Amino acid sequence: MTRGEAAGGMLAAGLAASVAALAILAWLADRVASGAAIAFDGAIRAFVHEHSSTVLTELMRLASSLGATIPVLVLSAGAVAVLVATHSNRAALFFAVTMAGGFVLDATMKLGFHRARPASFYGTPEPNSYSFPSGHALFAACYFGILAAFWTARIRSRAARVLVWTAAAGMAGLIGYSRIYLGVHYPSDVVGGYAAAVIWVNAAAHADRLWGRGRGRS
Repeated sequence: MTRGEAAGGMLAAGLAASVAALAILAWLADRVASGAAIAFDGAIRAFVHEHSSTVLTELMRLASSLGATIPVLVLSAGAVAVLVATHSNRAALFFAVTMAGGFVLDATMKLGFHRARPASFYGTPEPNSYSFPSGHALFAACYFGILAAFWTARIRSRAARVLVWTAAAGMAGLIGYSRIYLGVHYPSDVVGGYAAAVIWVNAAAHADRLWGRGRGRS
């Protein structure tokens, strides 16, 4: 497969993912805005809660802490520093813009929907912010998603690209699941965070590719 064919495939996949994410986000937003119950929220919360354990609870607390604001800011600063040190200045710029935009998107949507949080499990402190979307899910998907997009755009091996995306999805998925497990978010909050991140990350990754074509790789 040539680089052009790979880029075209990635663009098509990204477009399809964005369209699907937009449809999901629109449906969830409509349900949340109208105050209507989302059927799978209660069922998934109950299922997850029934399959808990002491060890798993501690692991979920650790995973959840990785998606908190301060750790995300520290990890983001570290990623930007590494990108700049390796002379990937354009990637560093788009990474910073993507993460900053993720924070703005989360705050704007939370204020717009005003969804109250569910009762948490295992004595987990309930955040003061609104519930929809999950910031942890959105930030994790933006962080791991944009890094995966940059990396896979610069490697030719299909197996390597699949491995990178699988690892990124796994890390983002773990952090989102931890928020459901701990009870501080409805499952639909987490899905909404992922959907918003997919749209935003694909837009940033596409802008990165367009800039790269016009000005050459940095």
